[in-house]
Amino acid sequence: MYQAKKNTIYGNCSVLSPEGILMFKCNEKKMNWYLNRNLATIVNNNPPTIQLNFIPNGLGNHNKSYGLGKMENICVNCGTPHQLTRHHIVPFCYRKYFPMDLKSHNFHDVLPMCIPCHNNYEREADNLKQEIAKKYNSPINGVVIEDKILYSYFKMVITLLRKDIIIPKHRVKEMRNNIKQYFNIKRLTTARLKKLSEIEFRKLISTHGEVVINQIEDIQEFIEMWRKHFIKNNECKFLPENWSINTK
Repeated sequence: MYQAKKNTIYGNCSVLSPEGILMFKCNEKKMNWYLNRNLATIVNNNPPTIQLNFIPNGLGNHNKSYGLGKMENICVNCGTPHQLTRHHIVPFCYRKYFPMDLKSHNFHDVLPMCIPCHNNYEREADNLKQEIAKKYNSPINGVVIEDKILYSYFKMVITLLRKDIIIPKHRVKEMRNNIKQYFNIKRLTTARLKKLSEIEFRKLISTHGEVVINQIEDIQEFIEMWRKHFIKNNECKFLPENWSINTK
């Protein structure tokens, strides 16, 4: 389940270069970050507009058709302004393993959705994840290795803690000696057994997203696949202006 954001998704504060070129839009918090550090000055209060006092490394979204116009804080699917959440079209479990130049430019693929619409779509997104997991032989819970020797001692510990079975005394003594020797324990109390029962004998070596992205040859194609899936499984009557499946 998703929780609505306290703040609006889009801030619609304009940021200008020293030459007066519209670079990008940001929220009020980001705008104040520039102002509080004397990195920008206010040039308009309505709509909120600031101008940078330094020469930036680039011009942000300038010359891009998406993201420089007014962005509506409404659900892109049904149009409600209530209970909005941020929906990441490409799930974070994949995007976190993108190359840095793609990972840091995800503004295009973060859209506002209300909680009901978001929850409904996530069921479809989970189905696509399952298909991807099968295609790339990547379990949703990640690739896990198991320490078989440690697991054998774990089973001994669990057996000794059970009260619903009767174990021959010689077998109990044998298991206790094996456990003490393996874990280098002199005195094996019930409390120590309970502690040992919490040992983790499975280790995650690769996440689902990591395994998938390592096999993807064309990440842009992978991104567009998720965008197409999002459009197919939602009505999307209120997408921001100039939003496109093919945007890079």
